[in-house]
Amino acid sequence: MEPSARRSSGIVAIATALVLSGCAFGPSPVPTPSPEQVEASTPTPTPTPTAEPIDPLTTVTEIVVRPELLELHDAEGVVVATLSYDDEASLFMAALSTVLGAAPEQSELSGGMESAPRTDYSWDGLLATDDHEGNGPIDMNVSVVFTAPTVGDGVTVRTVNGFQPGGDAQALAAELGEPWYGNGADQVRVETGEPIGEQQPYSDYENAYSVAVNAWEWQGSSNAVFAPWNFGIGHV
Repeated sequence: MEPSARRSSGIVAIATALVLSGCAFGPSPVPTPSPEQVEASTPTPTPTPTAEPIDPLTTVTEIVVRPELLELHDAEGVVVATLSYDDEASLFMAALSTVLGAAPEQSELSGGMESAPRTDYSWDGLLATDDHEGNGPIDMNVSVVFTAPTVGDGVTVRTVNGFQPGGDAQALAAELGEPWYGNGADQVRVETGEPIGEQQPYSDYENAYSVAVNAWEWQGSSNAVFAPWNFGIGHV
């Protein structure tokens, strides 16, 4: 056999052997990973830390005394919450404790001929009272007396027209057109809410809750802001 023929015969034999052995030219096949391998190789995302929610009562910088509730404002002047004088006393006092950053001093009073049994809650510049009977000119559940223009950690106090406890009550009466007797027992009506009943025949005042400024001295302070008070029933 000639050399060229022998070479051709050898090439055919090698190709045949490769086919029979399952070999083929070209890129090797990529193995398919198992589900376990995919799961193990997939990185677990790191959870994003969640910020603790902020209690809006901790953002209060101003209390506005209204006839039937307290408005709690933040530094932007936004009302973040209101506290009705008809709220449960425990909830009302707990909210004030958060706003003022301190718990109140609590005292129980048995009452007498002209006063009902009550519980007093005292902070510097503020007395909140739970009248257990709830009748007469204070039918709502709790009442408040502010004796200082600032309470707690710098929380300011004012009425809707800007009067602050300890201010000039006589000038306030003149501004509002309210009577002033100068007898040490003046009580100036600042703001009145919606009527809650028929006007009494003996009174010039509406049967409604109001914010009052009490001109008399009380616990070393005068011209305190008080609410709620029904001038139509309680004013003499």
